[in-house]
Amino acid sequence: MEIKEMNVNELNVNEMEDVAGGVGGSRKVLPVKRNCLIYRIQKGDTLSFLASNNRTTVKKLMALNPSIKNANDITAGYYIYLPI
Repeated sequence: MEIKEMNVNELNVNEMEDVAGGVGGSRKVLPVKRNCLIYRIQKGDTLSFLASNNRTTVKKLMALNPSIKNANDITAGYYIYLPI
């Protein structure tokens, strides 16, 4: 059986379930949090784009989502909180 390396940047959202580990959000649907929406990261999303579209800052998004250790490293298919 040939083992093929996966390029995470080319995976679609449905394939993300096959990727072990990772950072930049939660692999599982998050519990409901007051004054927040739960958003599934899409390919091409960045924290600065999401912050801009949700009238907030990258710093606030990272505070809402402590699993994000690097603002430049979020993963498509993972879940994060966005402020309402």
